Amino acid sequence: MKHVFLLFFSLLTFQWLQAQIYYEDFEGGSNGVTWTGLNGIYDGVVANPSPDAVNGSAFVGSYTNVTGFAYSFALGTLVSPADLSQLNLIKMKVWSPIAPTQVLFKFEGGGNNVESIRDITVANQWVEYSFDVTGGAGYTMLDKILVSFSPGVDTSSETYYFDDIVASVAREDYETFENGANLPWQGLDGYFEGPVVNPDLNSVNSTEGVGLYVKSGTAAYSLLLADRGTPFDMGVLNQFHLQVRAQAATQVLLKLEGPGGPSIERTKNIGLTNEWQDYAFDFSDAANYTNLTKVILFFDPGVEMSADTYHFDNLYALPEGACKNVTPDPGIIDDFECNRNATYVNGWDSLSVVNNPAPDAGNTSSKVGKYVDPVTEQWATLLIDFQNPIDLSTRNQLKVKIWSPRVVPILFKLEGGSSPAKEIFMDASNPGHWVEYTVDFSGEALASHTKLDFFFNAGQDPQAGDVYYIDDIRFVEKTDLALEDFETGAAYLPWEPLEQQTLLHGTFEVVENPDPAGINTSVYSGKYTKGTSGFSTVAATAPGVIDISTRPQYNVDVYAPGPGTVIFQLESISQGNKEVERDITAGGEWQNISFDFSSFQSITDWNSIRMIFNPGVVEPGAVFYFDNLTQSLTTVDPCEGTVVIPNIIDDFECQRNNGYLAGNDKLSVVGNPSVTTANSSTFVGLYQDPPSDAFAALCVDFPDGIDLSSYNQLSFQILGAAAVPILLKLEGGTAPGYEVWTASTLPGEWETITGDFSSQVGMDHKRACIFINAGVDDPNPTDYYIDNLQFAHAPFTGCLMNFDDAAFLSTNWKFFPADDSGIFELVDNPDPSGINTSAKVGKAVEKSTSGQPWQGMYTDLPAPIVFGSDKIVKMKVWSPQVATITMKIENSKATPPGPNSGDLTVANTKANEWEELSWDFSSTPIIDDGQYVRVTLIFDINNIPAEDVVYYFDDVALTGGECGTTSTSGPAHPADLSISPNPVTDDLLIKELGRITRLDVHNIFGQKLASVNVGNASNAYVNVSELSQGTYILTGYSSKGELLALSRFVKL
Repeated sequence: MKHVFLLFFSLLTFQWLQAQIYYEDFEGGSNGVTWTGLNGIYDGVVANPSPDAVNGSAFVGSYTNVTGFAYSFALGTLVSPADLSQLNLIKMKVWSPIAPTQVLFKFEGGGNNVESIRDITVANQWVEYSFDVTGGAGYTMLDKILVSFSPGVDTSSETYYFDDIVASVAREDYETFENGANLPWQGLDGYFEGPVVNPDLNSVNSTEGVGLYVKSGTAAYSLLLADRGTPFDMGVLNQFHLQVRAQAATQVLLKLEGPGGPSIERTKNIGLTNEWQDYAFDFSDAANYTNLTKVILFFDPGVEMSADTYHFDNLYALPEGACKNVTPDPGIIDDFECNRNATYVNGWDSLSVVNNPAPDAGNTSSKVGKYVDPVTEQWATLLIDFQNPIDLSTRNQLKVKIWSPRVVPILFKLEGGSSPAKEIFMDASNPGHWVEYTVDFSGEALASHTKLDFFFNAGQDPQAGDVYYIDDIRFVEKTDLALEDFETGAAYLPWEPLEQQTLLHGTFEVVENPDPAGINTSVYSGKYTKGTSGFSTVAATAPGVIDISTRPQYNVDVYAPGPGTVIFQLESISQGNKEVERDITAGGEWQNISFDFSSFQSITDWNSIRMIFNPGVVEPGAVFYFDNLTQSLTTVDPCEGTVVIPNIIDDFECQRNNGYLAGNDKLSVVGNPSVTTANSSTFVGLYQDPPSDAFAALCVDFPDGIDLSSYNQLSFQILGAAAVPILLKLEGGTAPGYEVWTASTLPGEWETITGDFSSQVGMDHKRACIFINAGVDDPNPTDYYIDNLQFAHAPFTGCLMNFDDAAFLSTNWKFFPADDSGIFELVDNPDPSGINTSAKVGKAVEKSTSGQPWQGMYTDLPAPIVFGSDKIVKMKVWSPQVATITMKIENSKATPPGPNSGDLTVANTKANEWEELSWDFSSTPIIDDGQYVRVTLIFDINNIPAEDVVYYFDDVALTGGECGTTSTSGPAHPADLSISPNPVTDDLLIKELGRITRLDVHNIFGQKLASVNVGNASNAYVNVSELSQGTYILTGYSSKGELLALSRFVKL
């Protein structure tokens, strides 16, 4: 017995010792932390100026602010980093000479920090404040304490005292009924006893001692009251919890009150009887209340005749934690994070909150509900009890996200109340992915239901291990807006063949539904018979009806004779037709097709709706039916129909074009944690750099080799907590590996990292690897967010467009004022003579039907234009007439964006032969570092042609640039540069530049240190005075990015 007792006592002692950590108590005249003053004066350890009941210590710390500094800190260095993994509630006693003001407490170290600010409302006495630092639970290198009094105030010069910095578990237990009652409970208008023996231990409450309360049956608000005498600390620990075992499905009201101030109360439904449940009460609204000394419990409040028995236990408080800045949303039933408003009855013991097992575009939440389907029940349900009737008058669309392991039937059911139950079955689609389901209960708008059920794999034999994940349960308003359903036997919109040309565009009429089955059992539908045109169009002019500002998606039921396509068009008065084309996947059945116009929401002057069935197919007499035209929020998969852009490796959204090798298990898709102008992506990659691996890499696989002929700048964006070295490397083929060292320099911000691999054109590489924090052996795992991995084009310093060279090919042109206001084609040179013998050129068609003399076309280059010594752009033109050609330079990617050039018009002087024209943009508003990517062309800006006019153009280049065809078989060996003096101290002279338009300076690790655009100069100076002593590499490139010359020089 003696040994057992000693062991038990030692375990209790160990647990007590671990319940809190004293970081500082200033006792004995010396401190346990090394303190200093930052922007202020640390006065050292001094005698307590005002001992009292809160702080009777003999010694305390003293700190004096200095005017002129908004943030003065008492900076303490710990002997070892703080461990906040469990003990993350900090308490500190403060004596302030002034009030109101604030005090900031902060941990930092290892590039991370966590802080909390409290209001000081009382002056000239000791007050103990709590600080929530749960956000630093995962940080392991926090070795600094910073305390700031009156933070943000640069006029403060007062002296403050502080003491007893203690860390404990972020939880305060007010009542446990173990070893007696902790609070002086009184049963008013009812019977209280406590502690009593727990009548039914379960997973929620397995403690032996609990409280008992029996309502009197004569008072509507019989209550339990306990006055603890001292105020509850609501500043941090304001999430109250109470465990209840109720005899009846009623409610529990928890109220806090006290003298001289407001009270606060919250009510929770009790849906489950005779089972312990934990109920949470959010009192964050009372964070500033300092008067609350009493806790009051009302069971079944407002019901006079109830005399039920209630057991209660474990009244405790927690901090808000991650939910601190989240606004409660009572419209959400349960998001398994900060808005948890559901009372679960059936299935509660099969439901738990877990980390999202598969975050994707369908659901990026960090926490979700996990439901384990019982293996013995076909009709096991997860039931939410609202107790009162659910208001379905307007919010009658149930939204819920579900992850299912396979395709199974799911039953959604409303029941309880006075109305008959309503059931809706849906199949779980896209197994292994999150899917948001919308369940239409609009038919129950006037019904009375109190319960909502979910039956997973409803009515089927469950399989062992069946697990479903659920999230974001809520009722919302119906977002679909019905535009046309033909149910009166007539059309609401004025449907007719386009411009009433029945020969070309056919006929329209309202008829009986040819197949009232499947998704469309309507009596009537619209019938369209095509005319002789391959683009036979049915249209409805309705300018007052078309509004996509809030509902940008159109949905329509289509019944076609066979598979095909359909174009849905909206006609804008100012910008012409905007269209979306979708597939008709089957014939002989109704299918719902959606058209997402969210890209055009800035347009408001819509005039008509148009549909073109099987565009381009001449099939006069072909019959198509359509019905149930609605508008809604966007539901179309944003990646549907995405055309692969080969140079993009991974944008973590729709362009996910390459597989990963090394590091794949450390990479996941998450929501963008910092949406800014630098990176507005919705989703990004999270790379978790493993600990103790100085050269851990994320490697991308290119099994067919990497084509660097056009795109040879390995680029990606990074967001990290610290600046770190980065190594970019090509390897894996027959060519030797090639490395480029660089670094991130903007911690906490999205930053673009680029490595120049133009020297590797034609080399055989099959892997691209990124080493983040390369060469650093960090013992801790580190998170980095990455995005937009790609092989980018080098900035354009010479040639901009050339239709023979893949590196300068621009074939993606858009037109204005409408999408069909022009034509571009890549064609054979119609006149390979004179100044242009190129094989291929660009063909532009000026349309006679555009309706505007300023019709034009534009293209966005894959990299910005870098002007040299001037802002002249040249272009070769073959025109059938002497007229004018207008060019614009636009679409600045600088931050903030630079102004566009505006129209710059020049006249050609020759017809039916090639001529080189020049546009001098030096007098336009464009700026030197504007990073412009758009070239706009307008042919004959002052006239609308009577017939279409064809122009040809080629070799768009900056001054000194050239656009001749180059070989893609690999670069020639670079020549030596003519440089002097070497070694050099200040200015390095480079002679005989020839075709070189850009000079780059690299260190011996391959890091690019400087880039100088020399244009068409024959000689140039490069100032290297700021370089450290050592050996450097100077490279020279043509306007097309070819490496032409390379030399080494020594900096003294």
